[in-house]
Amino acid sequence: MACTNALQGPRICRQPWLAGALLLVALLIDGAGAAFAAGVPPGSAVPAASSVARGWQKVSMPAAGSYFELYVPPAWDGTTALPLVVFLHGYGSTPEVYASGLYDVSPAADSVGCLVAAPKSADITWNIGGIDDQIVAQTAVTAASMVPVDPARVSIAGHSAGGAAAYLLAYGTVSHYSAVFTLSAPFYAVSSVADPAYKAPIRMYYGTTDPNYATRGAYAALQQQWNALGVAWESDVENGWGHDDWPPQSMTEGFEFLVGKTYGTCAADATHACLQQSRYRIALTWQDASGRTGMGSPVAGAVSPDSAVLWFFAPSSWEMLVKVLDGCGLNQRIWVFAAATTNVAYTLTVTDTVTGKFKTYQNPAGRAAAAVTDTPMDDPATSPANLMN
Repeated sequence: MACTNALQGPRICRQPWLAGALLLVALLIDGAGAAFAAGVPPGSAVPAASSVARGWQKVSMPAAGSYFELYVPPAWDGTTALPLVVFLHGYGSTPEVYASGLYDVSPAADSVGCLVAAPKSADITWNIGGIDDQIVAQTAVTAASMVPVDPARVSIAGHSAGGAAAYLLAYGTVSHYSAVFTLSAPFYAVSSVADPAYKAPIRMYYGTTDPNYATRGAYAALQQQWNALGVAWESDVENGWGHDDWPPQSMTEGFEFLVGKTYGTCAADATHACLQQSRYRIALTWQDASGRTGMGSPVAGAVSPDSAVLWFFAPSSWEMLVKVLDGCGLNQRIWVFAAATTNVAYTLTVTDTVTGKFKTYQNPAGRAAAAVTDTPMDDPATSPANLMN
């Protein structure tokens, strides 16, 4: 990605890698910490569209002892539920820095049609496992009381210390964030993912002259950490950019990543696999020639974010590979592939746990299973795979 002009950073304290005493990570050591749901509370009253100002506005939270800056896209129609991005400021900074000037995130929000809620930490940095957990949670709840929010697309992002706080909250609490986007984040250890049903995917931005990338090894350490935890990740590394600046397109692409993810409700078990950020549930039933029936089971160690291998009769005898891919960038559809080495009757069911829509694929008894390649490129409006959209 080519860009010729470096952005001038705001006036923030030049301690981007955080002082360890200031960012508390006790919740990650023993699994403690305040758990909260970032989504829309049931029954939340949403004011009339005419009463909600477009653009940036400051919203006070007296009970939390803080405030947040709320951005409502001017193009919003006043009724559609929007994705919400909770954006956490850097060390020594404030939400206002990201609501104006060169750091303004509103162009990115406009490009994807989302809300932004940027809270102020209680201190100069984020106290995760303490008061700031409640400030961040209350920010999402308050924003949803003002503007309708899509509860499956509430994500979290942040710059520097705010980036670290974002992933600590996303993985250290059952926060229901759909995705995470960090800019120039330092490394902090995450020993496990608190949410048993979902691992939010993460996108990381770094400039090559950022100390967190160039000398402190945060980028490499975080890659290893996400791989060990089974967290899907992607990155945007820009040559010549630093800790406090980035190409404008990097912010836009980060927001595109956030709003493109949904919080899945699929729970994997002995007879189900969960693919594509745990949104799509894979279930399979079979019947052999003698009339015996059973359910396919995921092979231990053979499940990735988008693929699963299943066995029917014994764990050592693998029968089917199933893949669920995100083809939205090409034809606004989810693609399903499957290949089985069997001639028994089976029914494969792929369910979108967010919408409840599902699609089944069947093989009759005695026939060698044909490959499934469900990518409705020719006629997406009428294809059965449109159910997976």
